[in-house]
Amino acid sequence: MDDVLKSNRREAVRFIAASQENAGAFLNAVPSRRPFRIPSWAFTLLVQRRLGLPLSAARDVETRHGCPIDRYGDVAQNANQAGHAHRHATLLTSIAAAVRSVWGGPQVQKEPRDYLSYSATYRPDLACLYKEGGSHHLLADLKFLDPLSSVMTSIGRAGARVGFGNTRQLAEEKVLGRAARGDQNEGTFNPSKNTGHVSASPADYADALSKGHTVIPLLFETFGGFSPAAMRLLRRLRDQVSNTLSHAQYEETTWSARSWMAFQAQKISVALHLAAALEIACDLGHAGARAAEAAA
Repeated sequence: MDDVLKSNRREAVRFIAASQENAGAFLNAVPSRRPFRIPSWAFTLLVQRRLGLPLSAARDVETRHGCPIDRYGDVAQNANQAGHAHRHATLLTSIAAAVRSVWGGPQVQKEPRDYLSYSATYRPDLACLYKEGGSHHLLADLKFLDPLSSVMTSIGRAGARVGFGNTRQLAEEKVLGRAARGDQNEGTFNPSKNTGHVSASPADYADALSKGHTVIPLLFETFGGFSPAAMRLLRRLRDQVSNTLSHAQYEETTWSARSWMAFQAQKISVALHLAAALEIACDLGHAGARAAEAAA
């Protein structure tokens, strides 16, 4: 019975995660241009994982790194032996390109080197130095997280009820910190009853926040969902260009992405899903994935 309940929770989290805004944008991308292309091996893996099916890439693999294979890719997506730096870097490059297309290259810095004057405690993934609100900058920290877990019993309950339930709080508390609340005498916080004590947690960007800079946790999930904060930034950029493509972008786009938002959402979604698929497939020893990683 416990195994059934755990499996049902995983399915609920997967279904909700795959239903978030732009989670399926990659499915609308027409592969007539390079930024919209996904190799067949990756597309198969992505659709299987999106639908909650066992991965065909894991069919003939019994063990990996001395451990039994997880047929759904959860272990590879969460406890990958090589870490998550590649998927993070791939998605960040795509997002930076979208922001630069509106605000310009010089003012939008990806992983800036000279950041200590405005964020002494942490380096932002993206710094928009356009003097917003006087001398204040807009800083963004990318969080590319999986709502599931490498251990079935560790899958959070919140994600089975609300979008980004297993990732949003973690991302926001890491970037923005958390104030203490509740009575210490009531013991550990109980989310189902909203009772107990929550301890304070320091913000990675404490220095930037204290100086009045705007800090955004840009959260994306491996099932493709764009968080509300990410969508607010994209909509702001969209409004500045009246949702209109530049001449160069129009030459680069396809018939299914004739607006700025559709164009950027599909490009980001393709980059996101390809990075997530590559991580899983490489961990499973997929030959096509290893060749793609070497080429990158």
